[in-house]
Amino acid sequence: MLSNLAFFQDIFIKSSACLLISFLVNFFLTKRYIAYAHKCENLFQPIRDDGPESHKKKIKTPTMGGFFIIISTLFSTLLFADLTNHYILAILLVFTAFGAIGLYDDLVKVLKNNSKGLRGSIKIVIQFIIIALAYLFLMLLEEYHMEGQIYLPIFGGIMLTIGTGLYLLFINCVIVGSANSVNLTDGLDGLVSVPAITNLFCLIALCYIAACPYNSSNHNVLYIENSGEIIYFCFSLIGSIFAFLKFNLKPAKIFMGDVGSLAIGAVLGLIAVILKQEFIFFIISILFVSEAVSVILQVGSYKLRKKRIFLMAPLHHHFEKLGWSEQKVVKSFWLSSIAFALIGMSIILF
Repeated sequence: MLSNLAFFQDIFIKSSACLLISFLVNFFLTKRYIAYAHKCENLFQPIRDDGPESHKKKIKTPTMGGFFIIISTLFSTLLFADLTNHYILAILLVFTAFGAIGLYDDLVKVLKNNSKGLRGSIKIVIQFIIIALAYLFLMLLEEYHMEGQIYLPIFGGIMLTIGTGLYLLFINCVIVGSANSVNLTDGLDGLVSVPAITNLFCLIALCYIAACPYNSSNHNVLYIENSGEIIYFCFSLIGSIFAFLKFNLKPAKIFMGDVGSLAIGAVLGLIAVILKQEFIFFIISILFVSEAVSVILQVGSYKLRKKRIFLMAPLHHHFEKLGWSEQKVVKSFWLSSIAFALIGMSIILF
């Protein structure tokens, strides 16, 4: 019991420091960048031609704010996390690599003044390669990653064995799907930040349980040795997103860009895979999933039937087209994400 208390105290102090430092670093960098972007007048977010009319006034808003989310998160993590921990190394690899893809995509959009950016098929292929390399790294260090098993935290815990090949495809779908779902959700002022923070707090709770044999044995969570270090990365990222949100609330002074949304989405999915909590992650991320599914259904329906299901995809634009104000959509989606998080975590905690 005392060892558990000491474990908690150590996590609390270091986590608080991670959050505070990443918040301060990102707040300072983002504030300076916004002023610089307006002086340059060429770092603005291109707006979709077919988007809602109200978005046209956002044409002079700087983009690529996610770059500073990455920088401040890395800075804080490097200060406090154990860099010999292979989970931290894998997370930093994926976080940085997906951020680099997004940064290149953002630069293409800005330089060509086009909202489409890098071709989607190219991005997906690169993302799959990155995840395959990260998974290979984990396989070499942890034997249980080679077993090709999916854990379902129901009926006391069920382990489904699907084989290494199918499992690799499965985790690619989880992580790449998460990255692009978050990317699609990032379309309104402040929309993506609160759901991302909510997901991170859920993953922190799962990490805390999974890292302690006593806690994991009392919940439907697998014991994952050395996974506690992930908590420091999560708190660093939360602090960075909070600082970004200060400038991204309506009216947004800066946009996250693909550099931030792809990196955040990918790392959320990777942490869920490391903890073998993909099932719970799906539930707490239903908001992000619904945004991606709305795009898939819209594109599929139009190609097959020449008819659209939604007034506009992703889903948040559909509600705007129905006449909802941007703030109403954002607040409704925030509440939905919190509700789904509570439902998902109740499976574990109760």
